[in-house]
Amino acid sequence: MPAPMKKGVYQRMEARDMAKTYRTDEIRLGVCYYPEQWDESLWPDDFRRMRELGISVVRMAEFSWALVEPEEGVYDFSLFDKAVDLAAANGLDVIMGTPTATPPAWLTQRYPDVLNATQEGIVYRHGGRRHYNYNSPKYRELCANIVRKMAERYGRHPAVIGWQIDNELNCEVNVFYSEADHKAFRKWLQNRYGTLDRLNRAWGTTFWSQLYTDWEQVHLLRPTASNSPNPHQALDEKRFISDSAISFAKMQADILRGIVRNQWVTTNTLFGHLDYHALTETALDFLSYDSYPLFAQIRPEPGEQPLKDRKWSMNLSIVRSVSPNFCVLEQQAGPGGWVNRPPIPSPRPGQLRLWTYQSIAHGADLVSYFRWRTAVFGTEMYWFGIHDHDNRPNRRSEELARVSAELAQIGRKIAGSRYAASVAIVRDYDNEWDGELDTWHGRPLPIRKSWPCMLPGTTGENPL
Repeated sequence: MPAPMKKGVYQRMEARDMAKTYRTDEIRLGVCYYPEQWDESLWPDDFRRMRELGISVVRMAEFSWALVEPEEGVYDFSLFDKAVDLAAANGLDVIMGTPTATPPAWLTQRYPDVLNATQEGIVYRHGGRRHYNYNSPKYRELCANIVRKMAERYGRHPAVIGWQIDNELNCEVNVFYSEADHKAFRKWLQNRYGTLDRLNRAWGTTFWSQLYTDWEQVHLLRPTASNSPNPHQALDEKRFISDSAISFAKMQADILRGIVRNQWVTTNTLFGHLDYHALTETALDFLSYDSYPLFAQIRPEPGEQPLKDRKWSMNLSIVRSVSPNFCVLEQQAGPGGWVNRPPIPSPRPGQLRLWTYQSIAHGADLVSYFRWRTAVFGTEMYWFGIHDHDNRPNRRSEELARVSAELAQIGRKIAGSRYAASVAIVRDYDNEWDGELDTWHGRPLPIRKSWPCMLPGTTGENPL
């Protein structure tokens, strides 16, 4: 919270002082850790080595729903009780993730309406992640249950400093076409426009005889013969998706805040069709970010793009515009690649340190590396962390140790620092979402003095 005003002294509260921001008195380093993926015998050595490297925060549990609630209404916290307590015993603080990004198989089997669908209506099945929709009443109910139980369990644990809601909202897919979404869209439109007459005017539905006479006729975008949807409808769809994600996050945040004590609430970003300023204002204490600069080298577009990796610096500036100080909850630490995606090269010597300071320079006061050790199974078994499969020290862990030693000397002096840019780029969510329908075809053709195809009776001269 902003510092209180001194009695008798006028103090102007600038916008940056009122911002929702991460507040700490030191720069901290963290790491993402998945105790459910490793034999318990490895945990003590892992946590000890984290502390030796200067790591003081560990993030866990964001994909743990099937373990914590193996059957509906049956909860088992034994694994994370041990992991959190052991982390605390080793001097580590913990960030807990609500596990709603990966609903268990029993849930999707029993309640298939929770699943997302393609625009064509094909349902996404169990077997990956982020296959749910935000608007299924049953999914919201079950999410509320698991969040409440986790908050009751760890909301006052002295080692838990904060909560990450879900994981990467709108990642993997950022459009939603389940039946629950179509129904929720109609209610959203009714709240926005009130009547069908106002909706028809706003969408210009007299064009191509698209007039609606019953709310049941209205849907999210569906396949059309022209493959060219109503642009006004398309923009409202994106606004609706953003509001749905914000409502979903707020539902979880409200539950957490009603139970936890002295623990902050955030989520990791940035992804499409989500107003992060509104999300933060509505549901979060501050915004956080996931930084993967070498994503720039996946799926290269035609032509040379030597500065494409600089987009990640711009992303940090976007997060800073929402929360002047923030957390990086996932900082790329090694080479990557899913089993069915192009590989991402290994960071070059010095690059891990460079990215860390790049994040700090933009306002990140906590940088958490992804991940402690490379997985040995699952979709991300080729996604490397600080340590390789052999679990031995390497040049990346040595580089992290150097960063830690440097921050031990300067971290308290620079914590809370904010970069004030002298130039700004003004962006608008509606404008960016609206522009998604446009297809650009390069530079316009030069104006010609005559045109080969003109209306009958014209001279063929350029009318411009």
